[in-house]
Amino acid sequence: MENDQNHIIASLSQNDRSHLLKQCTLVDLQTGRILSTSGANQIYFPINGLISILSLGDVTPNFEVGMVGREGMYGIPFALGLKSTDFHASVLYPGQAWSISTTVFRTELHHNRGLQLALNRYINIVIEQLYNTCRCIKFHTLSERLAKWLLMSQDRSNALEFSITQETLASLLGVRRVGITAAANQLRSNGIIEYSRGHVTILNRKHLEKQACSCYLDETKLYTKTL
Repeated sequence: MENDQNHIIASLSQNDRSHLLKQCTLVDLQTGRILSTSGANQIYFPINGLISILSLGDVTPNFEVGMVGREGMYGIPFALGLKSTDFHASVLYPGQAWSISTTVFRTELHHNRGLQLALNRYINIVIEQLYNTCRCIKFHTLSERLAKWLLMSQDRSNALEFSITQETLASLLGVRRVGITAAANQLRSNGIIEYSRGHVTILNRKHLEKQACSCYLDETKLYTKTL
């Protein structure tokens, strides 16, 4: 897919895509914007940027359970008819997205067979991705998981540089900050990334892919096969 397209929308036929986009609005997603509220009524198809989906705990830190960029859409629970969600979604990296109200989207979904199939395929990907995440946390090192997270973030946001603190990374990956420091220093000492004052730059993507756990390749193949 082209870098300036949302992959789900781009996978539709020209007629299905045109009909859907006529009902969408192109919006800017600013860093920190909250997308999940009790009255959420919008679905987003990012073109670039990154949306982070977090599980909120009363006594435990926030933990990232998913991320959405140009490969997918945010708002599956609302698309399926739910009024709210227990998960917290906010914009991690700024960008643009196609936005459509949940009411209009559900009506479109009812009549647009191509969109139905695309949404079903994407939901299947999200479910399998959650399974992979559980396995990844159990069996793979933090350095491997960090490499995978950086690759997935780049794939979804189409960016080589990220502004993110060690505290945020630690929270997203569900680990202590000292672990992120050690893992990031290992990648930096190998010339794979540059990391300074909350700013990450990927210097060598091929080597970063070698450092990532096998989950990254598995999920890449899943997207290619399914979408």
